[in-house]
Amino acid sequence: MPFKDEIITAVDRLTSTLITASRFLHLHPELAYEERESAQHLTALLKAHDFDVIQGVGGLPTAFVAKVGVEHPSAAIAFLAEYDALPSLGHACGHNLIAASSVGAALALQPLLPALGGQILVIGCPAEEKGGGKIALVKAGLFTNVDAVLLVHPSNRTEIFKSALAMRALRVEFFGKASHAAAAPHLGINALDAVVLAFTHLNALRQQLRDDARIHGIITDGGRAPNIIPDYAAARFCIRALDLDYLHDLHRRVIACFEAAAQATGATVAVQEEGEQYHPMECNRALGALFRANLEALGEPVEQTPEDEETGSTDVGNVSQVVPTIHPTIALTNHVDVVCHSAAFAQAAGGPDGDRTVLTAAKALAMTAIDLFTDPAVRRQVQEEFEQRLSRRFSIG
Repeated sequence: MPFKDEIITAVDRLTSTLITASRFLHLHPELAYEERESAQHLTALLKAHDFDVIQGVGGLPTAFVAKVGVEHPSAAIAFLAEYDALPSLGHACGHNLIAASSVGAALALQPLLPALGGQILVIGCPAEEKGGGKIALVKAGLFTNVDAVLLVHPSNRTEIFKSALAMRALRVEFFGKASHAAAAPHLGINALDAVVLAFTHLNALRQQLRDDARIHGIITDGGRAPNIIPDYAAARFCIRALDLDYLHDLHRRVIACFEAAAQATGATVAVQEEGEQYHPMECNRALGALFRANLEALGEPVEQTPEDEETGSTDVGNVSQVVPTIHPTIALTNHVDVVCHSAAFAQAAGGPDGDRTVLTAAKALAMTAIDLFTDPAVRRQVQEEFEQRLSRRFSIG
């Protein structure tokens, strides 16, 4: 198809621009909601290519929407840019590659939009790793008039469909009473013991959980000195499951474990939600089939492992509940043991492997958008599948 040939040529022509953007983000890692340099770099690039950019959308200072295309489009397609990094590890999840490939797809499509009669958006999404920035954007209505949402995530495998677990993040605090640990331990209430008991209770609970459920956490505060009974201790936990109903039940049981630990030690407990609830991923099969065909046309082999294995959580799941969405992955390296959230993955994301991934993803994303813009029947198929799945969710719920 001539349009797709033009896309490949356009991305190749943008190689230096896209690699520069990816490596800038990689060299300037910023944590959730602090992505000021990253957002500024991306919006400056889009403005330089005559995109209409609105910053600070959804009440998030580092979020943005960049739009270009005809006024009354046949379809509006959004590419999502993620750009937050991880503490200590930097871009060990490859969000620099996600941002650069989404921007690359948009820039490659831009000259073709008058002929295609379409509109594209690049939506800058802060805080995927912590807090769920896209959830605020969903609530703000940014996806209301969008026909499809596309993004590609680097991984250790190239796969089209992968489940994502629903997730809630919790911070739990226990309050006790300080005392001398040797001279007067009987006068203290040990908040750290409450945290330890909470972990013990949760470990027992794990034996009775479904295979898809996960509970994991860290102790963030365990006291000030070994000769002082800790009057304060705290921990952070994530709880996950494949569906929201089971997640809500699991949340209830986890809270019961915290309360039991407090009662056993005499401490008091406070539980706070950290960020928004991540929803499970609703993969659009028709949209994914388009992407797969384009990826394979580019010579990228696809290896589809079971969708519910090796899953994490993402706020893209919340987006997928309101608009047809795909979230495929592309193998960053040839080594399956180089996995997300590792130092080796971060290193690869900032080197030649990352550069290749950006260009491949940008081409496949833009080519999939071409399919949507040029074929009304394909658009109907994508929308009908989404509506059928939506109907089933409501009838079950």
